[in-house]
Amino acid sequence: MQDSTLFKISIVCSLIGIFILFIVSEKLDLSKSDIGSINKDMLDKKVKVKGYISSIAETPGLYIINLNDETGNITAIVFKEESFNITKGSIIEIEGRVVEYKEKLEISADLIRI
Repeated sequence: MQDSTLFKISIVCSLIGIFILFIVSEKLDLSKSDIGSINKDMLDKKVKVKGYISSIAETPGLYIINLNDETGNITAIVFKEESFNITKGSIIEIEGRVVEYKEKLEISADLIRI
């Protein structure tokens, strides 16, 4: 085969492989974590938690949600991109990264399911 043909085949195979990896990574589902099991070893890792809202505060740029389950509580920070209707006592599921703020662990939410 000619070098140009091999090059084209390798580029196409690489692009298909990258596309497949992208699709697979989007389909992988995080396993649900208990709020009480979140610790400093999980900093910058993605987690999924489910619980009820014990309090919610709205600021001009974000929502501050205190989320509880039977194992503990944690603060979740949700940056406003769109408005949604959640109230105290609602059960929600949050996916996001564990961050530390003022020596406390929080979740910076990427996705909320009501």
